[in-house]
Amino acid sequence: MIHSLYELTRKGWLKALSFILATTMFVLILLNSAHFTLLFGGKTPWLALLVFYGMAILWIHGIGFEIRSALWKAIFLPITGYAIILFSLMRLLV
Repeated sequence: MIHSLYELTRKGWLKALSFILATTMFVLILLNSAHFTLLFGGKTPWLALLVFYGMAILWIHGIGFEIRSALWKAIFLPITGYAIILFSLMRLLV
């Protein structure tokens, strides 16, 4: 099941989208660090770690690193990264 979920995101345009989303999130964190800290680092600092985890997933996917092991595919599933980063971007930009 993990292999089929991972295969859904092996298209070139999704890899480019992963790289663009991860880079956008990184730039927003750099430019609005105080706002990011207030939203994600206040009472629940694990949310900031979750955002960094999502960025790591999307950078690994966006660069084109091929993961072979099913365990690592489950840990770095791009669909999870998309969900985390899109939620974070919506929260930062609204």
